[in-house]
Amino acid sequence: MITLEAIESHFPARTVSVEDRAAELGLTAEQTHMFRRHFGIDRMRYEPSLGIVEQLVPAAERALAGTSPAAVRHLVFAHALHGADQLSPDTLREVARRLGLEHANAFAVTQQNCAVSMSALDIAGTLLQAEEDPSARALVVVGDKPLTQEAQLIMNTCVVADGTAAALVANDGPGVPVRSFATRTLGQFSDGVLSTPETFRAAAEARPRVLAEVMEEAVQSAGCTLDDVQWFVPPSPNLVFWQDAVPDDELRARFFLDNIPRYSHCLAADVLANYVTLREEKRLEPDRPVMLVAIGVGMTFSAMVVVPGTEHGAVAR
Repeated sequence: MITLEAIESHFPARTVSVEDRAAELGLTAEQTHMFRRHFGIDRMRYEPSLGIVEQLVPAAERALAGTSPAAVRHLVFAHALHGADQLSPDTLREVARRLGLEHANAFAVTQQNCAVSMSALDIAGTLLQAEEDPSARALVVVGDKPLTQEAQLIMNTCVVADGTAAALVANDGPGVPVRSFATRTLGQFSDGVLSTPETFRAAAEARPRVLAEVMEEAVQSAGCTLDDVQWFVPPSPNLVFWQDAVPDDELRARFFLDNIPRYSHCLAADVLANYVTLREEKRLEPDRPVMLVAIGVGMTFSAMVVVPGTEHGAVAR
C-alpha cells in the first residue's frame, strides 16, 4: 500500500490583497470587485523576486526531515504549467542539487493541471512497489511560478498565487495510507482555456456528473462511502467553481474551501497545501477517510482516498 510519510507546504512571506494584485495585473475596479465579492478571494501570497526553485525547496526540505537522502530513489516534479515560456528545463536538476538528490531518478509530470499532484503520488508509489528495498522512498514536489499574464490570470476567474507542496512517499511505510485512486480524462475538452464557447458550455454541463462518478469510484475502491468521508480536499480556483461543480449543498459543506480567501489559487499545489492546513489546524479526525479531489483544466478528474492518523496531526473528537 502506498503511504504518505510526510506532506508539507510552503508559502512566501509576502501577503498582498486581491486589490493590490489586481492593480498589478491591470484589472478594472469591476473585475476586482468580482474577485472579492463573487469569487471569494481576499488575499494571497505573491513574491515576484523568488523563482520556482526557491519556492519548491523549503516544502521539500521539511518533507525530507529525518530521512536520509540516500533513501530517496525517485524525485517527481508535478506542475500544471508547461512550455518553455513558463519553466526552465533545468528546474528539476537544480531542485535535486539543492536537496542532495542528484542520484535520484528525477522526472516531471504535467498536462493534468490542478489534478496532477495525485497522479504524481500514484506514479511515485508504483515505482516504489517495483523496488526491492523497503526503505526506498520517493519525493514528490509540486508547484508552479506563472511568468505570463495569461498564466497569472486564468480566464478572468482565477488569480494565481505562489505556493508549493511536497510529499514523501513510501511503500507500506509509516504515515497516511492511500486507500484508492480514481482518475478520468475527457479528451474532447483538451483545448482547455483555448476552447470555444460551445466547448466551455459542454464542459460545464458534464463537470458535476463526471466528478460525482469519479468520486464514487474512489470510495468504492477504498471500501467506504461518500458519507464516510470527513473532508473533501480540492484545489482553490474560486468559490463559484465548486458551487457549480458540486450542486449538492450538504456534500459541498464538507469541501475544504477555507483557503480560497487566504491563499487564492496555487495551481497544482492547492490540494496538498489544503490538506496541510487541515492537519495544522487539527481539523482531521483519525482513522476517518479524507478524499483529495480535483478537476484539472482540460477535464482531468481525480480522486484519492487517504486515511490520516493521530501521528500526522489529526485530533480525536
